[in-house]
Amino acid sequence: MFGSIKHHDLMFGIPVYSDLSHIHDYVVQADGAFDETIRGILNLKRHGLKVEIRVVVHKQTYERLPDLAGFLARNHTFVDQIVFMGLEMTGFTRANLDDLWIDPLDYQPQLAEAVALTAANRIPVSVYNHQLCVTDRSLWPYARRSISDWKNEYMPECDGCALRTECGGFFSSAKLRYSAHIRPFGTVQSRDRQLLTAR
Repeated sequence: MFGSIKHHDLMFGIPVYSDLSHIHDYVVQADGAFDETIRGILNLKRHGLKVEIRVVVHKQTYERLPDLAGFLARNHTFVDQIVFMGLEMTGFTRANLDDLWIDPLDYQPQLAEAVALTAANRIPVSVYNHQLCVTDRSLWPYARRSISDWKNEYMPECDGCALRTECGGFFSSAKLRYSAHIRPFGTVQSRDRQLLTAR
């Protein structure tokens, strides 16, 4: 049914939280969800539809980001894009914030390794919902301004930042909790500008 639509802008964003089924199932609180998700991705691609795999990074998933990237690189090179996303504090996330929240600065090594592995396997990859000042510079070419205008905000610490217009900013819900390491860029080196223009 969906395969008959044939719209050039239609892409399905499918969340995958881990390379291990029991972790994915725990995150979504549904037994068998991992297997159903993988079958669904295969079925969508079998019908010629575009698929974006969405990896939301939080305390329960960040340690295995490189393992997940390796799994996807071995088994899902046919997807149209893989996106590593910062946590949006809505829905059940608010009720489980202590179990999910981790400062983005603390998972940069795992995120950088996962993105590098994905890119090395020639799968289009992006990083959504992250602030440049807490994002490893190796990830800047992949960082996108992805938050919708109506819910994109900046914190008081961002005032006067030289990279504010290039930065992804925050979800409005981030006022509940955000990185303790947000700092404005006073000046920007030419090599940093080159990383941003590579996007």
